[in-house]
Amino acid sequence: MFISKSLVSLILSIVLTILVPFSYANSATSNIFGATGQTPYGVVIDSAGSIYTANYGDNTVTKITAAGVPTTLGPTGNGPAAITIDSAGNVYTANRLGNSVTKITPAGVPTTLGSTGNGPYGITVDSSGNVYTTNLGNSNVTKITPAGASSTLGTTGTEPYGITIDSAGNIYTTNNAFGGVTKITPAGVSTTFGTTGANPHGITIDSTGNIYTANGDNTVTKITPAGFSSVLGSTGFRPEGITVDSAGNVYVTNSGGLTGSVTKITPAGISSVIASTGRGPNGIVIDSAGNIYTSNEYSNNITKITFFDQAAADAEAARVAANAEAARVAAAAEAARKAKEQRELIEILALIPKIGELTLSLGETTKSLYSTKCVRGKTVKYVNKGSKC
Repeated sequence: MFISKSLVSLILSIVLTILVPFSYANSATSNIFGATGQTPYGVVIDSAGSIYTANYGDNTVTKITAAGVPTTLGPTGNGPAAITIDSAGNVYTANRLGNSVTKITPAGVPTTLGSTGNGPYGITVDSSGNVYTTNLGNSNVTKITPAGASSTLGTTGTEPYGITIDSAGNIYTTNNAFGGVTKITPAGVSTTFGTTGANPHGITIDSTGNIYTANGDNTVTKITPAGFSSVLGSTGFRPEGITVDSAGNVYVTNSGGLTGSVTKITPAGISSVIASTGRGPNGIVIDSAGNIYTSNEYSNNITKITFFDQAAADAEAARVAANAEAARVAAAAEAARKAKEQRELIEILALIPKIGELTLSLGETTKSLYSTKCVRGKTVKYVNKGSKC
């Protein structure tokens, strides 16, 4: 009996959703960070926290400052499908419909850097300023030098989509129809680096060289530097973009459905939907503070996701509780002091009549010692001792 590849992918995604740990988290909040041009596909971030998008629908790049102020940085070639940025702040777009790469300086000056293969879909740049594109139409990678010289670096699997680069200059691509990752060395040697889930699109790499892909069967594949592949965790519906933070947590945009979302997968493989986004999120980046940004294809904007710092909240709650306890102890001590003063005052007041009686008694005793009491009728008087009345 013939079973189609799409049916196998569907069954696999259902099984993985059941087997892989999954939960919903409420530790993050999301809001619209800024508007973009039409149909933003890719997204990148610079060292100052400004966001850039390649706008497929109107052939422009939008820049949104860290304060959320959007402007058009400059025009691109036809159909920019991906975007990257170098250390100097120059932005590059892969123009899918124009088979070219546009370079836009920080001042907004655009030029055509060079030509590509057919249908460039992903783009990245190395530390020397060389730009690389995946070419969907002819399954290869183009390299363009800073001087604009274009050449084919190497071949890939069928329909290369995403692209990333490691610290040694090796290129990695996701191959949509092939279901795997191709590695191309700086010398142009191509090999199959590892297998993935069905229809991999987004790709990223962590600081230790592990590769992660967002797969059309709603999973994320992790491939170690040795080429060992495993399912890291499950995602939402139709994952597209993917990124990883310094702690090894992976984040994926889920572009299917009426409302988009972002899934977080921990290094242990625990999956959770952390926040909603605009419609059709595809690109995703993370800033130095751990905030997540997604480019939303159908709502023409950027979503910013901010994490709720539970540890800080717990520390603040503990501080408030400690202060409250200290205040309670101080108030109890003050109340005890006042109660003691009250008791002492009552005791003193109770002694006053006795003091008066004692004074009268002393007075009578003194008179009897030094005076003689003389009584004549109703008159009483005292005279010195020895004197006559």
